[in-house]
Amino acid sequence: MQLTNTANSNGIKMALGTIGVYRGKSKETNQPEFDNLPFVAYGSVSDYIQQDVKMLLSGKINTYIRQDGSKYGQQVVQMQVMVAYPIATPDKPAIKDPQATGLDMNSLDKAVDEITIKDSDLPF
Repeated sequence: MQLTNTANSNGIKMALGTIGVYRGKSKETNQPEFDNLPFVAYGSVSDYIQQDVKMLLSGKINTYIRQDGSKYGQQVVQMQVMVAYPIATPDKPAIKDPQATGLDMNSLDKAVDEITIKDSDLPF
């Protein structure tokens, strides 16, 4: 996977790159073959995409025609990444500590425990 972290003209973080999608083995050489698929991820999803880490990327495939001066333009196929997860491999185990959310869960649990709901609060 190739990866470039940048921002668009509105200042939104984005990650651009190319992933190799396995398509099977060559009948002639018996070597694995890959199709290269460009991808883009916006906002916080771009923070989770890491170079040289086996990743599961989920999203949607977009196609559009880029005007390149020719009569019909050039068709572009690109994956828009909506979800990114690192995948554990034998040489690189899974991350055991979850990533920080920025929330103090102890104070959140305490706040939830202090909520009192009366019958008059319910709409039914």
